[in-house]
Parts: sequence; C-alpha cells; structure tokens
Amino acid sequence: MEEVRKNFNRVKDILGEENGDELIASITIRLKNKVNGVPTDWSIANKVANALQLKASKAFWGRKSKYVKMPYASAIESSKNWNKEHIHALIRMSDLKEELTSYEIETIIRSICLSFEEVNNHIPDSVKIRTFPFLENKDKVVGNAIHYICKSSTKAYPPLLRQLTNGTLINA
Repeated sequence: MEEVRKNFNRVKDILGEENGDELIASITIRLKNKVNGVPTDWSIANKVANALQLKASKAFWGRKSKYVKMPYASAIESSKNWNKEHIHALIRMSDLKEELTSYEIETIIRSICLSFEEVNNHIPDSVKIRTFPFLENKDKVVGNAIHYICKSSTKAYPPLLRQLTNGTLINA
C-alpha cells in the first residue's frame, strides 16, 4: 500500500496542478501476444509507452514537442497469467496547438495507438480511451484514474518504471 501511495503522489506531481479547463486522457492499450514471432514483454511495452508520449506530444503540440513532452505517466502491467502486457497511461491535455473536442482528442489518440505494430488493431477494445476534466469532483474521477495506473505497485514490481530511448530509467 505504501508503494501505491508513493506512486500516486509521483503521478500527481508529473501531471501538475489541477485545472478544470484542461482534460486528462486515460488510455489502456492491450498489446499483441507476439510481434513478428517474438512474445511481447516489458521491453516492447516500454517502447510503445515511450512512443505514445512522443507521438501524442507531436500531434497535440507540434513543433514545441521537439523541446518538451506533454505531462504523461504510464504503467506497464501484465495479465493475471503474466503473459499479456498492457499499458495504462494518463496524458494531460494542456496548451494544445489548436482547440479540440473530447471526441477529436480521443480519435487522434486512438489513431496513434492503432498505428503501433504491437497493438491489436483488429480488436475493437485493444485501445480504450476516455477524457475528463482535470479537476477532482465528488466522483473522484481524477484520483481514481491515477490510482488505477498505480494499483499494482509493490517494492518488487514498479509498474511506472520506464526506460527512455537514451537508456535513462525513470519511475513514471
């Protein structure tokens, strides 16, 4: 429980101060069992998680994304049988290069996710996306979304751990 709390606070720090005028995109991506005959594992899921942040930043921020990436936190998890990797991610939709509706944001993100070879693009629920205001309400939508990506945190298994393309390990 302590690890979940630490990661919950870490994700809150990454996403920043709440702003009801901005949206959060909550994304779940299920990967294929195999890609080119190779079983999917943490390293493949990590590459997809990194690519999602890069491509989303470019799609929503344009040129600005060359220098800074959108506030983003993701967790890599396995199914109960530990044989099917999936990714949960939160992206803060702030300072977008153009004004977009929730539907347009979800459509762009879905298109990005389905473009990855590692994602089952022929299975309708391989990518699940929902957007909501980045402001906690009585239903605790923001807190529940953050808790959902942190839920499997333990000392032995840090789901927020990512390795960037330059080899740097980050925890979130």
